[in-house]
Amino acid sequence: MEEITDRCATLKLSVREDVEVTIHAPLTEDGPVLIGKFCTKSRINLEFVVRVLRTVWRVEHDFEVSDLGENKVMFLFQTKEDMEKLLLLSPWSFDKYLLILHKLVCGEVVKDIKFNRLPFWVQIHGLPTMCQTKEVGMNIDATLGEVEKVDANGKGFCLGSFLHIRVLLDVSLPLCRGRKV
Repeated sequence: MEEITDRCATLKLSVREDVEVTIHAPLTEDGPVLIGKFCTKSRINLEFVVRVLRTVWRVEHDFEVSDLGENKVMFLFQTKEDMEKLLLLSPWSFDKYLLILHKLVCGEVVKDIKFNRLPFWVQIHGLPTMCQTKEVGMNIDATLGEVEKVDANGKGFCLGSFLHIRVLLDVSLPLCRGRKV
């Protein structure tokens, strides 16, 4: 084993191979790009998926799709509004498989993205009516994950029989059956 280690220690790049290349990040803001991952072990038929998603998503402008392998897909939109609409309406599924969408930011590498968080709307039942507030919702659902939004009116109250909250959940963990409040 030491012999192999010693041999590897002597390996060096040639002068031609050792040239550094400097890249500069684009000066523009982040583009309307989503990276999606289908949560299935079987290979998806991307042509069929795109045909169906074009009719289901109903975006105003067309979008381009690139296969990234390992059931990962890049969606390039013409407008940020179309991309934001899809993120707001998520989670999405296709053929009973969850589609996790991630907004790509400048400088991010696809292989480093962890597809484990997804926004879900959660209902909290059994709270006293006067406790169905935005503040209470933020406190309760912070135990589940990152709170994105609490469905409340301008005064911070949730009118109805339950509190409605959008939370980023870790889909790699099993769902909790409940919480004590």
